[in-house]
This record gives sequence, C-alpha cells and structure tokens, in this order.
Amino acid sequence: MGNKIFEQLMLADGSKEMLSAEQESFVTTHRRIISCGNAAGRAFIDLARELQRMRDGKLYLAAGFDDFGEYVEQAVGLKQRQAYNYIKVAEKYTDKYLEEHAGYGVTKLALLASISDAEREGVEAGMDVESASTRELQERIRELEAERDEKQAQLSLFEEEKTKAEQNAASVQAAAEKSNEENEKLKKRVLKLGEEKTALEKQVQDLKNLPPEVKEVDNPETEAKLRAAEKARDDAIAAYESAKKQLAVASDESMMRFKVKFEDFQNIL
Repeated sequence: MGNKIFEQLMLADGSKEMLSAEQESFVTTHRRIISCGNAAGRAFIDLARELQRMRDGKLYLAAGFDDFGEYVEQAVGLKQRQAYNYIKVAEKYTDKYLEEHAGYGVTKLALLASISDAEREGVEAGMDVESASTRELQERIRELEAERDEKQAQLSLFEEEKTKAEQNAASVQAAAEKSNEENEKLKKRVLKLGEEKTALEKQVQDLKNLPPEVKEVDNPETEAKLRAAEKARDDAIAAYESAKKQLAVASDESMMRFKVKFEDFQNIL
C-alpha cells in the first residue's frame, strides 16, 4: 500500500491554501530533491558519454597529454579506473536505464555491466542494489559467475561425452561394414570352390569310366596317349582332394571370423 498522506499532498500541490506550513515546506523541498536527482542522473550520463568521446577520439592529444589516463587524473581529477568505469557503463546501458538507475553509482553499474542482461535482471530482482554495499554486490556477482562456470563445465563434459559416443558409433559402423565386406568375399570364395569341386568330381568320374589300365601297348603313339590320360586322371583326383580341403578350411574360417567379430562387437557395445 502507498502512503495515503503523501499521495494527497501531491494531489493538493496546486492548492496551497489547503496545506499547512509544514506540508507546503515538505512539498517544495520534495520537488527540489526530485529535480536535483533528475539533474544528477542527466549529469551522470553526460559525464560518461563525454569521457567516452574524449577517449575514443583521442582528443587529449591536442592538449599535450600522452594518454587518456594521464588526462583524466591530471585534468579531470578522476582515477583512471573510475573514468573507465564511467565509459564501461556508457557503452553497456541506454540513457533511459542510466537515468532510472543513477542511484546505483558508477561502481555498482560497472559491476553489473560485467554480467549478462538476464543475470543483471536476476540480481536486481533478488536484492536492493541501490541500498546494498559494493561488497555485497560483488559477492552476488561472484556467485553468479561460479554458477555460470559450473554450467559451462557441465556443458563441456556433455559435449566431450557426446563426441566419444559419436566416435564409438562410427567405429562400430565401420567395423560392421568391413565385416560384411569380408563375409561377402568369403561367401564368393566358398561358392567358387564349390563349383570347382563339382567340376572336378565330374572329371574324376569321367576318368574312372576309362578302360582299365593297360600294362603294355605295342603302338608307341597309343601308349603315350594312354600315359597322358592316366596323368590327367591323377592330377584331377589330386585337384579334387585339394578343393575339398580348401572348402573345409573356408567353412571353418568363415565360422571363426563370425565368432571373432561377434566377440568384438560385444566388447565395443
């Protein structure tokens, strides 16, 4: 609830005959305080803006000053740090905000300028900045910065874990694709050996159907052909046996590859 007497005095300001001497004196003094406060707020803004203009334009060089810090300390009577605080708030805030919050003072405004607008609004909602001490405001801002750092650390950890998970997923995918490729090659090899085995079985059977071996042949030409046929038969049988062994090895190899890859996938997952 507002102050009813104060509200009535402000409404009756135009009719001084209704006010007591004390009330009239109060209203007059109150109006002057508000006017001075507004002038102070405007002067505060003007000072901040003009210091910013002096620094950015390096106007102090025309007066023989080597740098901005030398100018403000010798010619204005401000500490360099304080002058930079004025410039900091001039760069951060609008004129409207500075007029409304000139009571904070330049030091508190500079502290608030170091945090985000959302954080500043949270500070203003949680404490009376104008009546709080500079130390209290510093402590509150340190708490906010610590909370911000903790959240940033959590975010970084999350991003790191996310990257690792993506890399593991890519490794599993690559391993699966490689395994599929190797399995396809092995399947083709087994199929080819099976075809060779079938062809050799036919050759062996054809050779078995040849007439019994002739120990002696009178005709040399006929004997040479016979010996060549016998050698072809023996080579075909040997190739057949070799194909059977290769096919068995390929089948065992396929099963072994499957077991190894299955164990690898289990470990990765």
